[in-house]
Amino acid sequence: MGWIHKLYDTYENCQAEVGMAGPDGQVMPLLPIGHSTQNAQIEVILNGEGNFRSAKVLDKEETVTIIPVTEDSATRSSGIAPHPLCDKLQYVAGDYIDYVTKKNGREFFTKYMEQLEDWCGSVYSHPKVRAVFNYLKKESLIGDLISQKILVCDDKGLLAKGVKMGAGEQSDAFIRFRVETEGEEESAVWLDPQVYESYINYYLSRQKEIDLCYVRGQTIPCSDKHPAKVRNTGDKSKLISANDTVGFTFRGRFNDKSQAVRVGYETTQKGHNALRWLIDRQGYKNGDQAIVAWGTKNQFLPPFLNDTEDFFPEEPPSVATEKEFAQRLNKAIVGYGCELDTKAEIVIMGLDAATVGRLAITYYRELDGWDFLNRIKAWHSSCIWKHSYKKVPDGFNEKGKPNFKYLTFIGAPSPREITWAAYGDKASDKLKKATVERLLPCIIDGARLPYDLVSSAVNLVSNPLGLENWEWEKALTITCALIRKYRYDKSGKKEVWEMSLDENQKDRSYLFGRLLAIAQQIEEYALYTTGEKRVTNAERLMHQFKIHPYKTWGIIIDKLRPYLDRLGSKAAFLTELLTQVNAMLPFEEFTSRDKLQDSYILGYYCQREVFMEERKQRREEKQKKKLANVTERENEHEPIDK
Repeated sequence: MGWIHKLYDTYENCQAEVGMAGPDGQVMPLLPIGHSTQNAQIEVILNGEGNFRSAKVLDKEETVTIIPVTEDSATRSSGIAPHPLCDKLQYVAGDYIDYVTKKNGREFFTKYMEQLEDWCGSVYSHPKVRAVFNYLKKESLIGDLISQKILVCDDKGLLAKGVKMGAGEQSDAFIRFRVETEGEEESAVWLDPQVYESYINYYLSRQKEIDLCYVRGQTIPCSDKHPAKVRNTGDKSKLISANDTVGFTFRGRFNDKSQAVRVGYETTQKGHNALRWLIDRQGYKNGDQAIVAWGTKNQFLPPFLNDTEDFFPEEPPSVATEKEFAQRLNKAIVGYGCELDTKAEIVIMGLDAATVGRLAITYYRELDGWDFLNRIKAWHSSCIWKHSYKKVPDGFNEKGKPNFKYLTFIGAPSPREITWAAYGDKASDKLKKATVERLLPCIIDGARLPYDLVSSAVNLVSNPLGLENWEWEKALTITCALIRKYRYDKSGKKEVWEMSLDENQKDRSYLFGRLLAIAQQIEEYALYTTGEKRVTNAERLMHQFKIHPYKTWGIIIDKLRPYLDRLGSKAAFLTELLTQVNAMLPFEEFTSRDKLQDSYILGYYCQREVFMEERKQRREEKQKKKLANVTERENEHEPIDK
């Protein structure tokens, strides 16, 4: 039960955050114990004496409401289990049966009022809660809402069917209350810390089942009903549950569920509330999968499941060398390290739903602060390449809409991008989640990158015709990063493959990759001179070239001859380069029938980058000359002052 103990400690260390919304108001606050969240559709405003003032329908963005709950109401699926204060119309409206035909409709209201009366009659009662109770005793809620034209009746005087409020019928609307009292700024009962405290004290005073809490080792009020809604407000899966007393749950192990585990009410409430808060604030979500890392003292951690660019608070320069990148990464890690002390406890937890009602911990690690940072640094300094696929905000256009631009950066791609590069857009959610789970040990534990992942990415990028151009360019750089990482970890040899062209590299596959890039450049150049735009033979035969390099190279060379003839002396440099690289391949390796290793992608990329950089420089020089000529002509025609 170490995980829940860490979450309990985190909650205790973050008491100042309880009930506090995030800076942008979008992040769910850390919930008080005995509380949950619900989407409300109607807000009823009362005065301090419990008289109706007004009501309104809530907009979609303001529906989330913190409500007090009992163990039964928090886990209710059927039956009657009212929430203590805010609830659906059928619970809070005494005149519900006057407008809705429902069997046993009165029982819901009766149970609700009995529970609320008990709270109001206790020593922990609160004036706002009593105001709500006094108003609801009048049994006029639906009538008041109809008079405010919030609810709609049909010809028979019943609530009209088919009128939607939120996702459900108007008769199922969830009600929350605001009590306006002179001299008091906070009128919302769902945001009032004193109302939180009032309910917590009242509910804890009603706890009777005392037992040994396995987490804290103390004899305290315990709970059998643990919270759901861990990953989101609609999540029904639970981390701890034991409600099967007739199947195979206890057979041969325990006589009853209490022998398996007992957890204190406060312990489970604080642990689950802390986990829900952490996932919402800083968790990584991939469908039903959730992964979160946190410091038990609420320290600020780097976003370890993002790409490296997200590590840096400021935008990196458009062109950076590997050495500059290493310096920036070291500086960022040291910066994060300043936030952690040497005894910081860092927890990484992965969650996924085993079934609809059961949530599983699929990954769990506890590390100290510097160990965590060093492992993150090792991943982000070894699985790197130069990428240009990321979009970042770039101001606003004339119509006030946000602009974006592509950012060139050096670093590691995120697990989500790696999954995309390996399996494409059409991968199933199950495969995507499994891939992220397989990458977690590579990032956190320094485990070797699974080669099937690298191989899949190499195969995908070896078929350029199967992707849009931007997709292929993106997949190419991510695949290079994966190859580099795999080679670095391979058998502990720590091979380091440079991101720039290594003209002395004699690896067979690397040289074949360079030849392919040169052949592509020759054909592209020839097509450019005649204004043609089409796929080159090098791109078309890339996958075949990977499997049968010698045989396919002969085909590529045959198809290249007309282009060489067309270019003539213009292709002299490229022809010479082709001969030089070809000469670096020994005859036996050149004619070998072995397929190419993944390093051919690195040779292809690096040689192609050289051509692209040269082309970019030629364009810039041409542009400079053009500007210089324009300036010169303007100076010639400028009148001379006398």
